[in-house]
Amino acid sequence: MSNFCFRAGVLVLALAFAMAPLVECYEIPLTAHSVREAYFLGQRHDEKMTVLLAAYRQHLPLPKSGPHVAEIEVLTPYAQAVNESRQRLSYSAQQADQDYHARGDTIRVEVLIWLTPSYSLQQANQSAQKAARGKSAGFRPEDFWQDFQFQLIQGDSALNWQEAYGQPEFSDSLIGARVWMTYDAAAIKSDDATVEVRTPDGQIVAAKFDLQNLR
Repeated sequence: MSNFCFRAGVLVLALAFAMAPLVECYEIPLTAHSVREAYFLGQRHDEKMTVLLAAYRQHLPLPKSGPHVAEIEVLTPYAQAVNESRQRLSYSAQQADQDYHARGDTIRVEVLIWLTPSYSLQQANQSAQKAARGKSAGFRPEDFWQDFQFQLIQGDSALNWQEAYGQPEFSDSLIGARVWMTYDAAAIKSDDATVEVRTPDGQIVAAKFDLQNLR
């Protein structure tokens, strides 16, 4: 083969790659093989599983005052399947497949909030009362998270969640809350995404995730 033909062949291949459609880094929908792989990875409870899930979570520093938004996590459909398997006992690959199809292809955001000496149970009560204004149901201190604002942002757009709910964290008394938001994965690009939390005292806590590098 002449050098000219070789160079021409390389150019054709380069053009073909350049013109090929971009492949999303996280898989939508998951194949049966991927669900099974995620299931076995979650069942291992080893370093490989821990390292994978750690990439989807960011730990935030304690603020000088106010509530502590301590962790923000963004889970793709694959990571959700790993995490579900990790948490379940007497769990089978068949159940994992059924659970995946029941969830559908979603991106799940989890935010962990701790009360602090400067944002105590008393402030949580006040936040719960504020969040309950205009509602017929009575307030509860553990509903304090409803006075926070949560957004998933890509580019200049804040995306709409499908569902949002919270769960209180207790020790001897209320110490914090976990908040989950579920998004349609098809509406989220495999690109940078920022989770932004606005606290009742006016602070903005943000965590940026590069979805190109998350499976």
